[in-house]
Amino acid sequence: MDEAMKTYNGYVEQEDCFYKRLETLEHCQSAIFDHIFRYGEQFEKLSVEEVLDALHQSEVQLRLQLLQLRLTKAFLAYEMNATS
Repeated sequence: MDEAMKTYNGYVEQEDCFYKRLETLEHCQSAIFDHIFRYGEQFEKLSVEEVLDALHQSEVQLRLQLLQLRLTKAFLAYEMNATS
């Protein structure tokens, strides 16, 4: 397998990892909302907002990294196609 294909496959694996991490963040947010629905009176609203804000910021950062990775992967795919 040539070097470009190894790199491309590495990008695919990284992309899968990003999607799993994003899915984990979504599950965490859902769990928080579900817990608030069930036991809302036990929580201090500002603290919950801060936690959800932090989760959201993590999601935004991950989505930006994923976007950059997908762009890099697309250009590599173009180069691989152009040279074949």
